[in-house]
Amino acid sequence: MKGVISLKVPENFNLLVTLRGQKGETAGEEIVGLEETEMALSRYEGELRVIESDFPNVMMFDLNMDPLEAVNIIKNSPTTVISKVVPVEAVVRTRLDSILEKVIALVSEKVEAGETFRVICDLRGRRYIRSAGELVEAVSEALMERFPITESDEPDWIIQIEVVGDSTGVSVLRPHQVIKKE
Repeated sequence: MKGVISLKVPENFNLLVTLRGQKGETAGEEIVGLEETEMALSRYEGELRVIESDFPNVMMFDLNMDPLEAVNIIKNSPTTVISKVVPVEAVVRTRLDSILEKVIALVSEKVEAGETFRVICDLRGRRYIRSAGELVEAVSEALMERFPITESDEPDWIIQIEVVGDSTGVSVLRPHQVIKKE
């Protein structure tokens, strides 16, 4: 059919795990990372539903359990290659307007007047969003225009944006709800 534009539906995932390793290279980290995640969550989650990613060292999961609980379990589990674990509240198409709309909706539900925030963006794939910095700036400006809240380096809330190609995971979290493992 001529003139028909196909829009890819975003993948549905509620947990994103990044692994240590060389950017653009995999040396078995993904297998070990998957095993570590399975071991940590095996008592709480049946078979893990892994969402395929075109990006090395990025794993996405569609869990039945609360992703915030999964973050805490992984945080307290021994791991060797897991670098970061992010609970994802919503997944949208990777378009600035879709991302802004979802962030604004989540912030309006959670953040109180006078509270502070920080936008953090990890960008994988530059097809729709040119730079993480531009996205962070656009989201920050939109939030400060609409809500009586301010940016801070020590925020009450983290606006976490995980761009993974065509799909973007968005969350509004307390700083302790995203973990980075050393």
